[in-house]
Amino acid sequence: QVKTEISVESKHQTLQGLAFPLQLDAQQAIQALKQKKINYIQLKLDLERETIDLVHTSPTEITDLPKRIPQDSARYHFFLYKHSHEGDYLESVVFIYSMPGYKCSIKERMLYSSCKSRLLDTVEQEFCLEIAKKIEIDDGAELTAEFLYEEVHPKQHAFKQAFAKPKGPVGKRGHKRLIKGPGENGEDS
Repeated sequence: QVKTEISVESKHQTLQGLAFPLQLDAQQAIQALKQKKINYIQLKLDLERETIDLVHTSPTEITDLPKRIPQDSARYHFFLYKHSHEGDYLESVVFIYSMPGYKCSIKERMLYSSCKSRLLDTVEQEFCLEIAKKIEIDDGAELTAEFLYEEVHPKQHAFKQAFAKPKGPVGKRGHKRLIKGPGENGEDS
């Protein structure tokens, strides 16, 4: 048991997220995804054992993605998105966090939300897997080819209009004077 004294000067550590350990098969799947041997991983939290477990690594096409999202429980997904962009063939890893709204318990929603950032840190730093885009969804139907493309390659606004100062009233002020006339300096002559 830890005893702490709390005062105005005491500092507290903020919770950076929970770090549930990745099970060995989940670690091997992430390594296989990095080597492009597989193209899809689904992970789940084991709330009792407090671990991150592999659900499956079934070969998945974009059209299959909506069917991979459970309707009644949260999941983490990694998908190797193969596509063309501006004439180049690309293979981008997309992380998808699916949370089907209020069909999950509050505890499950909190734990998935709390573990997400630490899982991503682990995958990006320890496994050196570059994640092109991180997406949160509540319904698998959102995952279309167009949606993924727009998420990975958002349209850039080519030119943003700067604020254009409106012109003043025309003809009501007269001509601009370059030289002040007598009496305009505050001096009387």
